[in-house]
Amino acid sequence: MSHVSSYHSIMDSVEFSMASTESPETYKMHRNHGRASSRWITVEPILILINFVQGALVTLRSQYIEHRLAKEKNYTIPSGMNSCAHLEDPTDKWIEGQTALWVTLMKDTSVFPPIVVALVLGAASDFVGRRPMFIVNATGHFLASGLFLCIAIFELDLWLLIVGEVILGVAGDAVFAAIIAEAYVADIYTGNSRAFRLVVVDGLIQFSFGVIQFAIGETLQNTGNNFVIVYAITVAVAFVNLLYTIIPGLVLETVKRRPFPNNVPKDILKNIVSLFDKAHAGRRWRLVLLLINACLWTVIFEAAPGNVIIYGLSPPFCWMPDTVGAYGAISNALPAVVAILAMPLFGLCISVYWMVYIGFLSGIGYLLTTAFAPTTLWLAYIAPVIGMFLLLPLPIIKSKLSEQVDDSEQGAVFGCLAVVISLARFVSPLLLNGVLRYEIDKTHNSHPVVTYFMASAILLLPMGINMILHIFQPKKRYVCLDDVNAVLSPDNGNKVDACADETDARQSLLPKQHDS
Repeated sequence: MSHVSSYHSIMDSVEFSMASTESPETYKMHRNHGRASSRWITVEPILILINFVQGALVTLRSQYIEHRLAKEKNYTIPSGMNSCAHLEDPTDKWIEGQTALWVTLMKDTSVFPPIVVALVLGAASDFVGRRPMFIVNATGHFLASGLFLCIAIFELDLWLLIVGEVILGVAGDAVFAAIIAEAYVADIYTGNSRAFRLVVVDGLIQFSFGVIQFAIGETLQNTGNNFVIVYAITVAVAFVNLLYTIIPGLVLETVKRRPFPNNVPKDILKNIVSLFDKAHAGRRWRLVLLLINACLWTVIFEAAPGNVIIYGLSPPFCWMPDTVGAYGAISNALPAVVAILAMPLFGLCISVYWMVYIGFLSGIGYLLTTAFAPTTLWLAYIAPVIGMFLLLPLPIIKSKLSEQVDDSEQGAVFGCLAVVISLARFVSPLLLNGVLRYEIDKTHNSHPVVTYFMASAILLLPMGINMILHIFQPKKRYVCLDDVNAVLSPDNGNKVDACADETDARQSLLPKQHDS
């Protein structure tokens, strides 16, 4: 019998064995796996609630600090007029400068801890499960929200805001909730279903974050800037999220607990490093390129909406507060809705690689329209519509990342992704806002639109990387052998890499020759 026919005979027997409900791989799955995968709603409520909390706290950072500093100076912040009406007021300038410093400090405090938390706890979730991580994250958001409410009620020292941000950071911030949710989705879905659910995850994050920012602005305006009410609402939402994660039966566990070895940190680190050890079928370089693309997407689009708002508040546009609110809602909610609707429709006629091209081209169109916008109509309304597909690349990149690894490595790979995204979130405002502020402050030859030309040029790089991934994508002869391993070698003595190609698989599956 030839090698090829032997290989196919083995594969046929494998498929027959996998059809049995008593297969070892099925036995290794968590008992909730089938129930969780059949549910319409799984982790979506957590994402909506946690991003309501996170979006509210992010919005309130600048507004509450500005309110407290103005109160200390016995100064009334102008409202109901365009943003250029009080540019020469020295007190207003001082408040604006101090607010920017406080907001930067608070954001950096909450951004850096999740880099470690997501990497370590993300990998640990492959052992202890996803649900405990949701509980840790929800508890942190509830405690931080409660502290912010106390600060607003009793007008405590502003430095306690930093303590609240530390609590958020140690709990993983919203980034950790997102990566655990994505690992959860990767646990129970495969193929196109996984890609679509990841689009839903990112769409809900974007939509929830944008909607709550608009709602917070409207609530403050209608309550006369009553921050106690707004923080109380935030605490209530955080408490509901905590209950959803704690109450049994609402979030089903998808990972069967595995005992930690004696050296826990070493094993977690080994689990992370092992992601890049296996080079079969180009797994290593694919992981690196996909992580780079996720980083570049985040570097540009994490701070882009806020950056455009700063540009719109400056001459010659001088946006009114209602324009700022409308732009924030459109730029966050529209891409989320479009991504969820477009993914299944595009899937009928084009591959996910072409969806990534469309997403990046839409993002470039959004940035160039912003740069050339002659009026507020173009800047605040037409540009976001042109960029409505810009969210598509990120969930597809995440789906491709999850396809490169085994089921036991999903937490580790999404932990690495969280580290990359957290670093990109830190760099994004420094890059975009730094360039924009430098150009705005120039007394001669000021060209703020340089920011958007630069961002557009950067997006050409991930498009090129996507082209490489597209051209060198695994052909049909590459087979996923995640389930095959357990069937052919229950004792793991003949394990095959999940991304092995036909040659590697054939050599691994054929009986070993022993020396005489």
